[in-house]
Amino acid sequence: MKKLAGIGNVIVAGFFIVMTSISVFLPSFTIAETMQDHLVHILFILLVSGIIGLVISSNLILYTSFGCAATLALFLKSASNTELKNPEVNDGDKFVVAHVNLSITDPQQIQTALIGRHVDAISFQEFTPDWAKVMPVILDTAFIYSYQNVRMDLYGKMIVSKYPMINNENIMYDDIPNLDVEIEKNNKKYRLISSYMIPALDNASRQKAKAQFTVLEKELSHKPQKIIVLGEFNQVYWSNDILTFRNRTGLLNSRRNVNPSDFKMPYDHIFYSADLECFRFDELSDTDRNHIGCFASFQVKKGKIARIQ
Repeated sequence: MKKLAGIGNVIVAGFFIVMTSISVFLPSFTIAETMQDHLVHILFILLVSGIIGLVISSNLILYTSFGCAATLALFLKSASNTELKNPEVNDGDKFVVAHVNLSITDPQQIQTALIGRHVDAISFQEFTPDWAKVMPVILDTAFIYSYQNVRMDLYGKMIVSKYPMINNENIMYDDIPNLDVEIEKNNKKYRLISSYMIPALDNASRQKAKAQFTVLEKELSHKPQKIIVLGEFNQVYWSNDILTFRNRTGLLNSRRNVNPSDFKMPYDHIFYSADLECFRFDELSDTDRNHIGCFASFQVKKGKIARIQ
């Protein structure tokens, strides 16, 4: 019996090691992509397994589970905002943005989610003709500048701002627009790109999503400073596509963690260039606690500015 238990422990430990290695070191494998959304939950399973190994006096399960959990935790942390705490708010310029998905909310919920927040610019996704009619009524009258692409499908977008917009354009990929605007506040220009990435559901859509990321990479290389890229990326922020995109562009992640009690991980993200600092990040939810977007506050970094190569 002990021999069978020992063999079982070896099999379980081997499984943990293989799955962790694939998830962390070979994230482009199909089997890893199917697990990506649940890596946070797998981390907790490994912790529980380590405790069970301690209770049953199995050093193999104990050390393997905790070792794999530590490896996975480091991987997830490296994919998020790596700062352990928010930077100190300095006396420099601030720029505050919000992202809202219009597919699962109503006008009143938008007002409720944004009430009491000072926001300079908002990116709206799934902006349809119906929303184009009601948005002027529900938005704060301070948002006098806008750039929009009204569509009947998922790819409609609008960016509104309290400050002048310059050099507005659409970055197109396969008839999918990515709004690209420059907003001037206090004689400083901030570049906002609002994106909706193709959901990577099968091999064909995965290839299209990768190509869409490549198009954005090329556009970002032209103007590497004061960039904020936000929107629906339809992947968790530790996915291989997003990590590759960030490594090539030098963009940082504003989100520090996710809520492990929620089985559905967020697909909306806000990334920014290294000459900015994110000193606040919040999730936006409606009154029924449905996730509808996110919110981030930025400041221009003091001292030596890290440049995106």
